[in-house]
Amino acid sequence: MDKLKKPWVSILLIILAAGGAIAGTWAYFTATRTAETNTFTAGTLDLNVTGDSIANKPFVITNMGANANISGTQDWTITNTGTLPGRLLVRITNLDNQENGCNDQESSVETTCANDTIGELGGVVTLNVALDTVDKVASTLTNADVLEIGDEWNDTVVPVIMQPGDTHVITMHWATAENAYGNEIQSDSLTFDTVFQLIQAIDGPTPANRSTTNQFGDL
Repeated sequence: MDKLKKPWVSILLIILAAGGAIAGTWAYFTATRTAETNTFTAGTLDLNVTGDSIANKPFVITNMGANANISGTQDWTITNTGTLPGRLLVRITNLDNQENGCNDQESSVETTCANDTIGELGGVVTLNVALDTVDKVASTLTNADVLEIGDEWNDTVVPVIMQPGDTHVITMHWATAENAYGNEIQSDSLTFDTVFQLIQAIDGPTPANRSTTNQFGDL
């Protein structure tokens, strides 16, 4: 009887050994470490305009003085106060030529002025925009030309990339000689907003700079 048991025991041990070998092929050593408190911090892009955080600055051309020439100038100092480089964009928005009534002198040269709601002053005023005293773009100030300054700035000015801390002076100046207009602009005035913006400087499509298609948020 003992002789009959031994083969079965041997076979059982072989099966168990084989099973252990199979299990061993699945075993592996592991070591794990967890990096905790991962933080992503975005840089900042901000600008300062003439000491104020407001980037829109309206002004009005009205009430001409004793000199019949229409002229004026306005400077803005633009500083990149953020931590990222940005491309400087300049445009005008909310351009509004105002008729402000129609007196006898105006109606004598502009027979339809009594029914007009849009003034003619912007048509005789050319606005020039300078970067650090160098003229870059220009446009008349008719309502139809509200997009011209922004479009010209995009298309003709070498991209102005402002590194953190960089400062530029933007100057707008305008002039119209006394013989360039007549009674058709009597009592007319015009208003517009000047908008400056920094767009993060990255490789990609040229950003829009048009007030009717993209405001890039409220400034």
